[in-house]
Amino acid sequence: MRGLRVPVLSTVALVCGLAVTGCSGPSSTGSASGSSAGPGASSAPAPSASSSSSAATTGGTSSGGSSSGGTSSGGTSSSGGTSGGSTSGSASGSASGGTSGGSGSGSGSGGSGAATRCTTAGLGFAVAPGSGAQSVGEQGAVVVALTNKGGATCVLNGYPGVDLVGDDTWSLTRQTSQKPQQVTLAPGASTSFTITYLSYDPADRSVEFKPKKIVVTPPGETHSTTLTWDFSSVLRQDAATRPGTYVGPVGGR
Repeated sequence: MRGLRVPVLSTVALVCGLAVTGCSGPSSTGSASGSSAGPGASSAPAPSASSSSSAATTGGTSSGGSSSGGTSSGGTSSSGGTSGGSTSGSASGSASGGTSGGSGSGSGSGGSGAATRCTTAGLGFAVAPGSGAQSVGEQGAVVVALTNKGGATCVLNGYPGVDLVGDDTWSLTRQTSQKPQQVTLAPGASTSFTITYLSYDPADRSVEFKPKKIVVTPPGETHSTTLTWDFSSVLRQDAATRPGTYVGPVGGR
């Protein structure tokens, strides 16, 4: 009986050895996961066209898993991930383009109905009550109101031209500390601008300028209108770098 056990054990060992050798071949699990395999990885069969197509389709809709091509780091298929990213980018680009086109169309439509510039002939001019310096030698303000007397809306934007006229003419500088802004005037609506002046004080023994008229030219116009100067004399500084007499923009304070 002991003599029969040795062949049986040898046969069993031989069968197990063949089984182990068969298990050490290329593993389909290792290839699918994208991990770096041993020398046997190069002999693994290439995936069929149908399996690649299935992986790409699944990659566009699935969010995880080793065969999905989503964001999972373990089993992401490069072809599936690329397909999914391309689909997402195309959809995003189409949506963005549509929005931009709509915005541009709306802007163009709004620009076509813009109001025209107010003209000298279409405006009424008046010196507002309460204008003038409060005391000799101090700065005063002459507020000039502009009223749209036409039948359509118009706009004003910028500084008016203002000349103080006495024995000669003094063209006033602009108050650049205030930036012009467009003012829209409906029929009958009004806006204004301010002439700031430094009143003359005889005690200063400086040069006196005696205005009689104010000549006003609206922004963008070449025609003027004339108002009466009913205020004190002005300290003459028409040659000064920063005179105390100047004009502000339409709509300014």
